[in-house]
Amino acid sequence: MCLAFGARAQAPEFDRALFQKYLASDFHMQVLNKALGVFPKEVFQKCPTLQSPETTISPVQSITFGPEGVPTAGSWWERFPIKGCGNDTILNLNFFVGTDGKLQMTAGLPGTTHANLRLQHDALFYAMMGPGVRQKDCKQFIITNTRFEGFGLKDPATPDPGADAKFRPWWETWTLIGCGHTFDVPMDFTPDATGTQITQKVETIVEH
Repeated sequence: MCLAFGARAQAPEFDRALFQKYLASDFHMQVLNKALGVFPKEVFQKCPTLQSPETTISPVQSITFGPEGVPTAGSWWERFPIKGCGNDTILNLNFFVGTDGKLQMTAGLPGTTHANLRLQHDALFYAMMGPGVRQKDCKQFIITNTRFEGFGLKDPATPDPGADAKFRPWWETWTLIGCGHTFDVPMDFTPDATGTQITQKVETIVEH
């Protein structure tokens, strides 16, 4: 397990020793096992050959702890690389203390997407539109992986403005499965002063 911070973001405040103790506690293991159960079997399932390399923990907001060592405020990401059971990806779990003071969890899309939770939600419609056109009789698609491809855009070719740019476009490939079909769906994200534009061109989708 390793603790990670964004290169440009100010590191949230927290007691590293208390956080490490919490992460190793039985309480956290129970919360974690329950959280992993939200993923469909197409995304994550346990098998004898399951491998999970080092987990990355990324604090997002300052974390405080109660007398029993359980977080009372703050949020963080836990990212679990998995392989060996049919779908090699990264499971992304966001833990946070809600307004009611209780520890809660939201699962992000699997993989290496750079989209935040809200943008992931907004992008689902665009990601599923193309496969839905290809397989009109299929009523459900599941995103099994996302892959950050790079900054800038591939089509139309748009250079990366650089890490210091206020608005930095990027593109990804999202893998969807449904009704026995697998699709790789290119996704473009173009931020500006009003938000982030999401673009998906149906003709760029590749079926495996």
